[in-house]
Amino acid sequence: MKRSLLVLVLMFAGFFAKADQLAVLSRAQAEKAVSYLKKEAFVMLRCGCCDDQSITLVAVSEVFMKKNKDGETYSVIVKGKNDDGKDVEEYVDLAYVWVKKGSTGKCLGKVLKFKCDPCINNFDWEVPGAG
Repeated sequence: MKRSLLVLVLMFAGFFAKADQLAVLSRAQAEKAVSYLKKEAFVMLRCGCCDDQSITLVAVSEVFMKKNKDGETYSVIVKGKNDDGKDVEEYVDLAYVWVKKGSTGKCLGKVLKFKCDPCINNFDWEVPGAG
């Protein structure tokens, strides 16, 4: 029984470890991400590790970082409009933010060389008017 419980706990620990990989950042990481994202016209929000792998394409209008309640870590916020023209304001996990490099969608966390597992590979990405 103890062994079964341990296996179950370890399975859930692995799942939750991937859930929020790069949502809480150091100041240097957040600054690097904001600097990169300010140059992007579009980003894709896509959690490859989640059961709900919905995709949101965001035309970026603003990106900024915010200090978290602990006073030591930061979050990155992306504002813009989605495909339906609705306003979007999301605290993002950089493991699940995708940027267009050439015609390929790449995980921003990987592009910035931060340790993460986006759970999906790079993919072909064609966005009209996006580089």
